[in-house]
Amino acid sequence: MNNPTDNKQTLATLAAYFLELGLIGFGGPPAHLAMMRNDLVERKRWLSPEQFNEDLATANLLPGPTSTEMAIYIGQRLGGVPGAIVSGVCFILPAFLIVLLLSVLYVQMGQLTQLESWLYGIKPVALALIIHGAVQLARPLLLGWREWTVFLLSIPIVFVVRIDILLIFVLSGLILWVLYHELDVSRVSAGFLVSGMSAVSQVSVWAVFWTFLKIGALIYGGGFALIGILQQELVLGNGWLTQQQLIDGIAIGQATPGPVFTTATFVGYIVAGWLGAVLATIGIFAPAFVFVIVEHRLMGWLKRVPAVKIFLRGVNLAVVASIIVAAGQLGRAALIDGLSVLIACATLLALFRFKIAAHWLILAGVVIGVGRWVWGL
Repeated sequence: MNNPTDNKQTLATLAAYFLELGLIGFGGPPAHLAMMRNDLVERKRWLSPEQFNEDLATANLLPGPTSTEMAIYIGQRLGGVPGAIVSGVCFILPAFLIVLLLSVLYVQMGQLTQLESWLYGIKPVALALIIHGAVQLARPLLLGWREWTVFLLSIPIVFVVRIDILLIFVLSGLILWVLYHELDVSRVSAGFLVSGMSAVSQVSVWAVFWTFLKIGALIYGGGFALIGILQQELVLGNGWLTQQQLIDGIAIGQATPGPVFTTATFVGYIVAGWLGAVLATIGIFAPAFVFVIVEHRLMGWLKRVPAVKIFLRGVNLAVVASIIVAAGQLGRAALIDGLSVLIACATLLALFRFKIAAHWLILAGVVIGVGRWVWGL
């Protein structure tokens, strides 16, 4: 029987596993993590339960996509730094190619076409998944009056204030830390407010790369947090996307396997073509590789610092606030008639009451959209 504590794997073996997972991994991070645990701890015994849990706990502390970071962690354990790179890239690659293909079709076919009709049923499902994700993120964070204060203040700030959304995340983390340590909020935050007012004057491939690199380096809360950031940065801030394009991109990201962060591929292609798609994808995922590979030198210490945990909790409270604001604004693009409202409500019921997996709900949305198109409704 395999001993999971010293079970090294070849790069080819790691590549084959994570390519397969990236191709069949519908349902977002919870589904990806469950598959990894079942496959690699229970069946293949490449990892012990303790190793898997240790890596998952650390991945939850890092910015970026948790399931992708877990793929990188596992690759590093089983194949060193080359294994980390191969595992992460192979997990991302299928989703990147699928989303890129759908992005090309989206642009070539236009909005009033067959593809748009098929997306009809996915959009309200995606909106319901966003709302459900926000609730799941919020529950473990709202521990007391300090957290509720930061959360309730963050909602109107995200909605009204036109500064870098990532700056708001940082400020929320600092304010929660201040509330726990009874310091002067104004001294801590004043300098940051001045530095955050920036905008990209035109869409270039390097602006796309820098924007997504920044997001990938600072985002907390996984794929659902990405939605709030894209809404604030690219629709309301830079004006790179319309509300309709954003909800379409979210629907495509939710309907495809692999990391939800490949929504960046769609955005990159829409605003800057093929090179924009490639650079947006590299930009948003590159920090995850760097964080995981150097984690043992830095995060081992940070994980033991209580102030870091408080700061990250404040960041995540602002993340949830941004998701709620985005959901309200995206609802106008997703809920266009009575049927779409019914789909969204039914999806919320299925998620909260019956705990139905996301990929089945997305499939149902696809079937409804195709059926509506076939019958000409």
